[in-house]
Amino acid sequence: MAYNVANTNQNNDAVSEIKNRLDIVDVVSEHLVLKKSGRNYWGCCPFHSEKTPSFSVNPDKGIFKCFGCGVGGDAISFLMKINNSTFFEVISDLANKFGIELPAFGQTSEKTELKNKIYEINLETANYFNKILLENPEGIHAKEYLFKRDIDREIIQKFNIGYSLKQPDDLINHLIDNLKVSYDLLDKAGLISARTSGNGYVDRFRNRIMIPIQDDKGNIIAFGARTLDNSQNPKYLNSPDTVVFNKSRSLFALHQAKDSIRSLDSVIIMEGYFDVITAHANGLTNVVATLGTALTEQHIKMLARYTDSRRIYLGFDADDAGVNATSRGAEIIKSVFSGLGDIKQFDENFVSTGDINNRSSCEIRVVATNTGKDPDEFIRNEGIEAYKKLVNNSPLLIDYQINRIINSKGEIQSPQDKANLTKQLIPILSEIKNAIIRDEYIRLVSERLEINEESLSIEVKKSLQKSIPSRADFKQIVTKNSEKHILAQKNLLGLYFINNENVSTLCINDYLKEVMFLEPTYELLRQEIIRLTEKFEKKHSGNDYAEELTEELLTKFADNEEVKQIIADVIFSLDDKKCLNDKLIRQYIIENITYIQRHVALREQDELRSEYYARKDDELSSLQLQYKVKELIQLSQVRLEKIHD
Repeated sequence: MAYNVANTNQNNDAVSEIKNRLDIVDVVSEHLVLKKSGRNYWGCCPFHSEKTPSFSVNPDKGIFKCFGCGVGGDAISFLMKINNSTFFEVISDLANKFGIELPAFGQTSEKTELKNKIYEINLETANYFNKILLENPEGIHAKEYLFKRDIDREIIQKFNIGYSLKQPDDLINHLIDNLKVSYDLLDKAGLISARTSGNGYVDRFRNRIMIPIQDDKGNIIAFGARTLDNSQNPKYLNSPDTVVFNKSRSLFALHQAKDSIRSLDSVIIMEGYFDVITAHANGLTNVVATLGTALTEQHIKMLARYTDSRRIYLGFDADDAGVNATSRGAEIIKSVFSGLGDIKQFDENFVSTGDINNRSSCEIRVVATNTGKDPDEFIRNEGIEAYKKLVNNSPLLIDYQINRIINSKGEIQSPQDKANLTKQLIPILSEIKNAIIRDEYIRLVSERLEINEESLSIEVKKSLQKSIPSRADFKQIVTKNSEKHILAQKNLLGLYFINNENVSTLCINDYLKEVMFLEPTYELLRQEIIRLTEKFEKKHSGNDYAEELTEELLTKFADNEEVKQIIADVIFSLDDKKCLNDKLIRQYIIENITYIQRHVALREQDELRSEYYARKDDELSSLQLQYKVKELIQLSQVRLEKIHD
């Protein structure tokens, strides 16, 4: 079934309201990291592979455009493409999110309905588990366990921590009795499992401390559960992936931490639930954790929305697994910010000027306890102030890596020891983009290893030479290769979007009234622009309604991706045309109309030639066609002369 919101006034108003609520920078930032440059934001396109950012977002117009693969549109277009969703699905989800009614639809998408039901079930489940923990006698041992970890009632309520009973179907019975839900829905919510023998289901979580997992909006999307019985495995059990939960795209406590991340302009990433809960309980609240999975690109993209400086502290455990997680996590962070600038590779004591610091796209620091304790244990034993001191003094990633490699050997004695360590250090030194900073690190490393500074510098330069890509390896950012007459149509439409006293829309309309736009979509857009500009001319004193024109067109054609793509292409091509004077604008219009008219003439001539060859055996018909071709050529010349007059 096809839905066309633009054809219904009521839904047109609803779509307009939805679009007004959307901030395209916020929408896009949920899926890729953006960096502001001028008035626009730039990032690496999520729709094709690239290392140099060619994806641009214009917050003023509410549109995006990739100059690499050519895709463009508005926030709704982006959500459709990134989620592989239909217009109806995106609009329904957004209407539900903003509490806006869509009168003509009178329904929500099945996916949205399922999500809402799971949110409701999860909230009821969390509240039920919390009540068991605090009020049921069977929850006493779980409550005592939490109190021993310095997690009091206030923190229990802040995170809505609960306890699941040992009975195999306690939650099932509660939810079916109170919410009248089906087993199928409980299964889709990830709360039940099929019995290992026989038919039926059992509760997935039993005899465990229950920790709700929320999305950044506060919806409960899943649960993490810790066993209280040493014989029960696994120690931690998470909900399976569902329609509302993907552990690779979710972070524990982001909802509770996001305001602090913004205010402190930094985030600390830990590994475990209790690491984070203990930190929050002691007033350190810009802390989140991964959910039993390695740090992912999506995790970093989510966090990048909340910190302008992108200052990220890796606070993983101090054991070998934690060290490996730190290394993997650092590589993920670097890959996310690739192309947006250098990772910060020096502390302030290395430079006296501030301009170098401003070029870093993010800052990675490593919080190492050096005691073998995880953050939870360290904070409970050493105190929160000791941990905050660790955070404040935490080294940059490069310093952490260099120190870890040098200290890994213990006592360095033989030339072979030095050679092996140097081999590990050279790739790290080669990553430093700034030559001054790189030379300083080479000097410091040479002193610590007691090796010749010049020799190390030569080896690093060799590594740099190997890493320089050949000219053929560079990816050119190019626009899609459009035919000249199509580009000409875009150029002419673009004039309507320029707030320039030298460009009168009525004058443009007069020029274009006899011009034939060949593609139906371009002609449809032109006719709507003419209608709107004539309406605007009646209520505006000057040609200052480009913003209003863009907004009305994107709403009118909200479900027409082809038209929105054209609008995005047109608007992102305007920068070099905004300062044209009256003479240059007239010349520009004539040149583009000429391209179109020539293409029209050539196409008509080709059609007649094809007809001629098809009927060449008929002498009379062939002669008539020759005269037609001659007349057509003369008519084309007259058209072109008329344009230039």
